[in-house]
Amino acid sequence: MKILLTGSQGFLGSYLFKHLFSKFKIRGQDIKIDFLQNIARDGYPIKQYDIIINCAAELFDQDNMITSNVLGVYNLVKYCKERNAKLIHFSSVSIYGNSYYGLTKKMGEDLIRFWNPKDWVILRMTNIYSNQKEHRGGDSPANRIERGETEIFGTGMHTKDHVAVFDVLQAVKLAIKDNWTGEVNLASGTSLSINDIFARLGVGTPIYLPNKKPDMEVSTLDNSRALALGWKLTWDLKNDWGLDK
Repeated sequence: MKILLTGSQGFLGSYLFKHLFSKFKIRGQDIKIDFLQNIARDGYPIKQYDIIINCAAELFDQDNMITSNVLGVYNLVKYCKERNAKLIHFSSVSIYGNSYYGLTKKMGEDLIRFWNPKDWVILRMTNIYSNQKEHRGGDSPANRIERGETEIFGTGMHTKDHVAVFDVLQAVKLAIKDNWTGEVNLASGTSLSINDIFARLGVGTPIYLPNKKPDMEVSTLDNSRALALGWKLTWDLKNDWGLDK
């Protein structure tokens, strides 16, 4: 089985690449507009890929969000449609919020459902957290606070659910092994306010930015389908299960 992992240099992609490489023949590549031409030109015939795992996404630069989160996804869907490859696409709880990033992620989901390749699964996540010393580069509120950031938007009463990166890895393995399809939410089911997260992980005194509001007051997802499919949650931020992972 040959797998193409897009976004392999990012926080999630690099983690998956490291932990899936020994089990599967996997290649990493950044997502591009001329994606189909690129992989053929690099000496990897298009027909070789059985699965594409899409971790690529633009979170900050609005000018590039359409390029990566919409047009890039279109290229992947077209590829999977033409070659009968499975698409494992990472989405976000942000599709339910009020941000440009969330809008583009929703557009990516809509493209997948519209073109409907043979096999696809959307893994829709809450904020990803890693407590591993060698892999703490995530942009989740918990990771930023743990790294020493003290700025909090609004009152800090808005809540966030975090899912551990090693539990996300478990879901990917199951999605491949058991051929998950459709939409599956990955969340711990435990939401904490930003103030509570700061009290747990932060250092110093928080600085509140009253002129900025979070795009979501409650960031949570129903993980019941993932659990029904055999996903076993091993961690949440409140209880710190699985800290030895």
